[in-house]
Amino acid sequence: MKTVPHHKVLMALIGISLMMMFIPLTYAESDFSVEKVVLSQNVTNRNPVGIFSPPAYCEKDTSGQAAIPVVKTSKTSQVVLWTKVAATTKGKLRHSWHHQVDGTWRMVSEVNLSIYPSPGFRTWSMKSLKPAIHTGEWMVVIAPSNSPEKILCITRFTVQ
Repeated sequence: MKTVPHHKVLMALIGISLMMMFIPLTYAESDFSVEKVVLSQNVTNRNPVGIFSPPAYCEKDTSGQAAIPVVKTSKTSQVVLWTKVAATTKGKLRHSWHHQVDGTWRMVSEVNLSIYPSPGFRTWSMKSLKPAIHTGEWMVVIAPSNSPEKILCITRFTVQ
């Protein structure tokens, strides 16, 4: 086993710390923050109804070990992603719906949603489901429409 001198380890840690100071955090640069996501069958009075279980979550909020929601096409023909957003300015938020087919993620649709300044602005997008072609793993990527590389939230679900 090879040992590394303490001063080299210390210099490496200082270098990493300095680099991290200059690498902008994706979440800190946006005028929006995702406060909550819910996968449901529908929305009534701006609130989700027919919520799927287990509850949806943003992957940034957990270690990735939690169970993901299951949507059964025998019980519904659509899935709604309801999003509660804290916004400091007016803008647009993008829901990018992706389906995993043969081990490859494919974007199925993008929905740009208008957002207005609010500590809890509610918005949603919907995907119709056809059992013959939409079963399997899904994810929705949430990002500002003008900066899609600045991901705010990724939520996943399974269609059976």
